[in-house]
Amino acid sequence: MKRILALSLFLALVASPLYVASAKYGAAGCGLGSIVISENKKVHQVIGATVNATLGNQTFGISTGTLNCETSGFSQKEMEQQIFVHMNYQSLEQEFAKGSGEKMEAFASLLGCSDKVTFGKVGKEKFSDLFNQNTPDSFLERMRAEVASNAVLASSCKI
Repeated sequence: MKRILALSLFLALVASPLYVASAKYGAAGCGLGSIVISENKKVHQVIGATVNATLGNQTFGISTGTLNCETSGFSQKEMEQQIFVHMNYQSLEQEFAKGSGEKMEAFASLLGCSDKVTFGKVGKEKFSDLFNQNTPDSFLERMRAEVASNAVLASSCKI
């Protein structure tokens, strides 16, 4: 069975030009195989692909952004924002009520906002709208919408 798998992978690699020059890995893709086998010769890539397929680590790497795998920048940023808001929701609520604070500034940075003063002012002005559902997810969704609709924040933030 392993020979058939290796032969199939070898034929797939030889038959199609899968190598992408800008990637951190060769035709075998990301995963443990790309870390163990760094040379981009076809034979080495077949071995790397076999390691990835045998150990099933490529899915883990793609899901977590490890093992030379990269997650989409957009979804990675969204996930970081969501985790941050969930872990710091109460502090954010208190700081947005004041219009300033360390966690609020960190959140502004996660949203890509350089104008933290305006971010704090808008957050304080829109406090009741942002926190009216009392859930981290609704707050994050409303804050993203506010950043997109506010002309000053839209120009200073790169969500």
